[in-house]
Amino acid sequence: MKTLSVDGESRRERWIPWLFVMGFLVVIGVNATLIVAAAQTFSGLVVAHPYQEGNEYNQIRAQIEAQEKLGWRYTLRTEPGRDGNVHLTVTWRDKSGLPIDGLAIAGQMQRPVENMAAVPVAFRSSGSGSYVADIALPKGGVWDLHISAARRNIAYAAAERLVLP
Repeated sequence: MKTLSVDGESRRERWIPWLFVMGFLVVIGVNATLIVAAAQTFSGLVVAHPYQEGNEYNQIRAQIEAQEKLGWRYTLRTEPGRDGNVHLTVTWRDKSGLPIDGLAIAGQMQRPVENMAAVPVAFRSSGSGSYVADIALPKGGVWDLHISAARRNIAYAAAERLVLP
């Protein structure tokens, strides 16, 4: 036996539209939570000007091929320095394995996972194709070292990912 309300509907039938409304409110609430969480996390953008970088791809590719023809090779060594600094040693060799002296080397360290200012790296020659630098980093962890070496009209660029204490 059904219990009828005053207007002829059962009490159960009056709740059915409200179940749909509550279901939609749950979906809207979950979506709003996910949108807020997504807006506050890492954007995924790893370069400052992706469109410009994409347009310059062929030029960068040509520079890489020119470097490969040049035949220069480098080795990088990291060691803990004094006062918590990091001691970097880069040794350059030409195609025949002879040391390359007289390079002007500039570098910078960047954090790939944080929006942190780049730390400049000043290399100085220590002879026999070796160049050294001591740098103080604000924190350890993963860093990208970007190096540019030049001599007369020859330029070479390199990048290394380092995990430092």
